Amino acid sequence: MRGAVLSPPVARTGLGRLNPLTPTALLLALGVTVSFVLDGAALVGLHLWLVGVLAVGLRAGAGELVRAHLVFAPFAVGVLMTNAVSRPGSVVAVIGPLTATDDGVRVGLALAIRVLVVAVPAILVARRTDPTRLVVALMQHLRMRPRAGFAVLTAHRMLADMPGRWQMLLAAGRSRAPLDRRGRARLGARGYGRAALGLLVGGIRRGNRIADALDVRGIGAPARTARLREPFSRRDAVVGALVTLGAVTCAIGASAAVGG
Repeated sequence: MRGAVLSPPVARTGLGRLNPLTPTALLLALGVTVSFVLDGAALVGLHLWLVGVLAVGLRAGAGELVRAHLVFAPFAVGVLMTNAVSRPGSVVAVIGPLTATDDGVRVGLALAIRVLVVAVPAILVARRTDPTRLVVALMQHLRMRPRAGFAVLTAHRMLADMPGRWQMLLAAGRSRAPLDRRGRARLGARGYGRAALGLLVGGIRRGNRIADALDVRGIGAPARTARLREPFSRRDAVVGALVTLGAVTCAIGASAAVGG
């Protein structure tokens, strides 16, 4: 089912065995830290370390890593080009009415790498994180209200199910649509509009039914007990320390190697 794109099977190995809040906290710390870094070499070293962590900890294959980079590559290139032609400095290239400067290229390249450093781990960790475990951890450790937590979890599952329902509505429309000269169904703009309306109305009705079911089960009760638990363990501390130490070491080492 196409909905599996949003929620692939989650392997309980490597980083999958950690409390879901541990990778989330590491990603937040990564985003805050690199916001103050403009050393391109340090960012490259950091990114290589993170790619290795993702490949080993999440068992991300080469194809998945490449696709994750390609998703954000256009934005990174846009950041590079914008800074290259908008910052002062010595001119290194003239492209029509635009001039690229050395400082602009240096800063733009660092910012482009920063985009990949933050975005690639974020998208892979988000894809491999079990949403149920994450919501349970948020309610247990960050005191998220059950009503809000289950609402987020329900919305995620409905969103993951939408591509499959969209294909089902299109298939139903094609079964009633007239055929062209080649014998293929012609939906047209009206057919796609009816499918979109059916998807919207069906989503609203499902949401109302689920909301009623959650209220009947006492989701909004002031006091609740929970069967599922997501405790922190020594593994979370060890992995977090190793990932942080490796990231700092690789960033400083790469910067020193290029600078030296």
